[in-house]
Amino acid sequence: MTLTFPHDVYQLGAYSLSYHAIRRFKQILLNDMMLPPDIIEKIEDEILPALEYISEWEPSDADIQAHIDSHGML
Repeated sequence: MTLTFPHDVYQLGAYSLSYHAIRRFKQILLNDMMLPPDIIEKIEDEILPALEYISEWEPSDADIQAHIDSHGML
């Protein structure tokens, strides 16, 4: 079976990639009954929290100011 993806993962940015990865890993956890328990645990305890951190990250005021100081407004 060949899987097709609606997005070219190589063209996605960090936020888009993390969002789609979260959705896909959750689908895998619900549907793949052959995954060993230790792999399920790694996905739930390490991979999903890391991806959620990335997808929800917002720059602080200090991050924004540092970017403006080093690169200008745009």
